Formats: sequence, C-alpha cells, structure tokens
Amino acid sequence: MVSTTEDTTLLMAHIDSSPSPSLGSTAALVAATAANLAAWHELHLGALGRSTTYRDGLWLTGDPVPHIFFSAIAVRPDASATACEQGTNHDGWIAACDPWSDMPLRYGFTIEASHAWMVRPPLQRLALPTRSLNKPQIEIERVRDEDGLIDFERASAIGFGSEPQPPFTWHAPPILRDPRLALWRGQAGGRTVSTSMSFAHAGVIGIYGVSTIPDARRRGYATALTEAALSVDPALPSVLQPSRMGETLYAALGYLRFTTFRSWVRSPAMR
Repeated sequence: MVSTTEDTTLLMAHIDSSPSPSLGSTAALVAATAANLAAWHELHLGALGRSTTYRDGLWLTGDPVPHIFFSAIAVRPDASATACEQGTNHDGWIAACDPWSDMPLRYGFTIEASHAWMVRPPLQRLALPTRSLNKPQIEIERVRDEDGLIDFERASAIGFGSEPQPPFTWHAPPILRDPRLALWRGQAGGRTVSTSMSFAHAGVIGIYGVSTIPDARRRGYATALTEAALSVDPALPSVLQPSRMGETLYAALGYLRFTTFRSWVRSPAMR
C-alpha cells in the first residue's frame, strides 16, 4: 500500500502530537528510523563479538556478519560513500542501507532494491477499524533467558526460510540485558510458531523480526506478535520495514508508507 499525500499529512500530524514532537516531519522520521536501525545493529553485532563504529555519517562494521544484518547504515544525508566502501572491505557478502538513497557506491556495489519504511502513530491516538472478535489462539510471552532465545532463533529461522543455524548465530544472550529491546514468541499447539522484536530508541519503536512458520500462517499470529511488540511503549510511534506482501497486513494495523530506502549489496565475486 502506498500512502497518499493527504494520508501522510494526517499521519505526521498524529506523530507531531506524540511525546516525540521532533518527529513531526518526514525528514525527521527518516533520521529517527535510521538511528533506530543502526543502534539495533550495534546491539546485536556487539553481542556477537563484532566491532562497530560511527563515522562520516555512517554506522558500519568491517567484520563479516550474518546475512540478516547490514554492514553499513547511513545515519544522515550525504554520508560518505568512500567511508562505506573502505570501511566494509572484507571478502564476505555485504549489504548497505541508504535511507536517503544518495550514496553513489562503487567498487562492486550494486543496488539490490528499494524497500518501504512504514510508520504507525502512538496507539492512544490511532483510530482503527473494528477488529474481528475471532482472536487467534496463541500464547505470547517475552523472551527472558537463553533457552527462550534459542527457541526464538530457531522459530525465526524457519519463519524466514533460512537454513537451521547453531544457537546464537544471529541473536546472542547479551542482548537480553538491554532494556530497549524486547523479544516475543508466540506458542500454539505446544510449539513456537511466531516471533517479533521491538526496540525503543531515537523516539520510535522499531519493529523487527516478525515471522511465522509456514504451516501456521494466515491465522492472525503475525498480527498478534506485532501488537505485542507495540505494547512496550504505546506513547511512541512505531516504524518497520515490511516485505512486499506484508504491507497489506501492516496497513490494516494503521501503518502507512512514509519513504523508501535503497539497499546496496556486494558479493565476493563482485569485488
């Protein structure tokens, strides 16, 4: 779903009346979303033992990372393309997030795609259509220990269609100590079938890792896990990057697309 100009104007008015008044413009919201994404990466990759830094308008890491992560994220317009190219100079696969779509990357980088970012106003200011009374039969709990994290990671990998990974390949135990982050898992039939994450930083809640295993889809589980992630701070607007198919689901929850960002990739064969 692509928002109209009128929709976006009304949405930004909702956000401007929130406890994050500095977010009352699309430009400020892009900056806050980029800052949230960079800090989320910094937390996760630090927990995995990777070195990260901020410089020349970028968050970046020179270490190889699992494929679910970016290696560089611009956190302001006109971030240095040279710093991105040189700071990610290793033999592995590399992805870079270009929120303002203004980095002229070279040296083997190619544009992978443009992706949507969507935003939803604070819950108490959001008028939604009446929801169905047929609530999904799912038990949702917050992940608080290593056993829960292993289960979360396993279900998330299945939900995203990835090969099974050893425990703590993507999400390491130190992330559980950060108060900004909450991980959620939904269980049905005695197993974890759906996951989500929320990360409160830079005046927004970033929603990440919403997934459902293939044989449990179309039962409202992803919606329920998204709502659980939103519950950590209903006073803040929330932002996310949907899949192309997921935009319809999130639009029904009150989200609107507010921008697109460019994703760059470089594979070892392209260096």
